Amino acid sequence: MSQFSAFEKAERDGWSNSGRASGYVDFFASASDMAIEPLLNAVYAATSDRALDLCCGQGNVSEALRQRGCEVVGLDFSPAMLDQARSRVPDATFLEGDAQALPFEEDSFDIVVSNLGICHVADQPKALSEVARVLRPGGHFAMTVWCGPDKSPCFEVFYDAVKQHGSLDVSAPPGPDFHQFAEPAFAEQTLMLAGFTDVASDVVDCAWILNSPDRLFEIFERGTVRAAMLLASQPTENRTAIRTALTEKVRQRLQVGETWRVPIPAALVRASVPAS
Repeated sequence: MSQFSAFEKAERDGWSNSGRASGYVDFFASASDMAIEPLLNAVYAATSDRALDLCCGQGNVSEALRQRGCEVVGLDFSPAMLDQARSRVPDATFLEGDAQALPFEEDSFDIVVSNLGICHVADQPKALSEVARVLRPGGHFAMTVWCGPDKSPCFEVFYDAVKQHGSLDVSAPPGPDFHQFAEPAFAEQTLMLAGFTDVASDVVDCAWILNSPDRLFEIFERGTVRAAMLLASQPTENRTAIRTALTEKVRQRLQVGETWRVPIPAALVRASVPAS
């Protein structure tokens, strides 16, 4: 049994909820969409490529791959997300499956991409080894992951508010470090152990433009699983204090004219498998 089995179950259960999946699309996805073009450029996505969109979610990356002329297969563990993907991209193939045990033969794909999905997988090294296995020799892989609070104003203000006002008796199931692949040294070491070469990292500028500073709390509350679980399990007074503090931090630090720009930068990690 995985050391993160409770985390794995929480992720699967949470993202399989149709309301949570819709909440992500409605509240969170506008920021993650900003990483799509850099992600596809990192793998040189082009016409005739056979592409795997790993942890494909609602199909936003699959749609962009199809627009570039790729033959697309999307895989995700969430039936609710896959319903949205199939409706959004009817000319792609979508499968329910496990990133840690891909249902494909070796050398099946020219490119594999994962936009902010690997962080939701319990055994991430295993998933990356599976990616290397299904890529053809010389094939390209790229993934994104949210940067941590040292680089991300969004996560800085969110974690600050939770640390200041959250109950010490509340916690989410332990899982892999949510931001670990944003550290270039960790990303390089882990991907090389999984069978990749030519590992490199960049940062993509993603952000929300909010018409109210209170909106960020709503994004976390309705568009996430792990953060939403943490917030929902707080005693009422703590949850209210977190919301008030987070709103005030956004108001004071992130106002741009009559709106609030909340940067949530993503690390973009790219690599390839040896040509022979």
